[in-house]
Amino acid sequence: MDTNRKTFLIALSIFVIPFLAALLLHKTGLYTSVGTTNRGELISPPAAFDAIELSDQNKEPITPDSLKKKWWMVYVMPNTCNEACENSLYQIRQIHAALGPEQNRVATMLIATHPLDAKYQTLIEQEFPHLRVAYTEDAELESWFSETNNQPLQTRQTGYIYLVDTMGAVFMYYPTYEDEQESILKGRDMLKDLQKVLKLSKIG
Repeated sequence: MDTNRKTFLIALSIFVIPFLAALLLHKTGLYTSVGTTNRGELISPPAAFDAIELSDQNKEPITPDSLKKKWWMVYVMPNTCNEACENSLYQIRQIHAALGPEQNRVATMLIATHPLDAKYQTLIEQEFPHLRVAYTEDAELESWFSETNNQPLQTRQTGYIYLVDTMGAVFMYYPTYEDEQESILKGRDMLKDLQKVLKLSKIG
């Protein structure tokens, strides 16, 4: 095999094999094998991460391309941030830290439909410096899961933590808890789910 052809095949494998691995997760139902553990709730069919318009804190649009090639843990904040809301922020931070060497494959995001008050802006700046904050409209959230079979998501989209794969599929969601200990225990379940899908697909 000549050098040019060998180089081409190596380069091709770098891009194609991870893509096919992620595609297989959707086409072969491997996500379903994660859901059989009764940890997270599978979203059927998965929603598209880029189906909602997002903007940053400076009201600049967040482009879909900037969200690709990463797995995401996304918390959609309710209008009033209660104990469950605060627990969720700490939960995704701890899960991300527990990923160890896999941390760089996963990013975290908070989506809100209203400006954060000074208390939470300060909290995020001090306690969650790697948490990306994004904004959208209520109508965007309402239409996000309009085609899914998950009835709870058709009536309420806030107050959940979502997992998003590197192809932009929002494929699993988790309720949040006001009780701190329950939040910690359920966070361990989410960590196991995330570790499993990261192992199944090496893309991202």
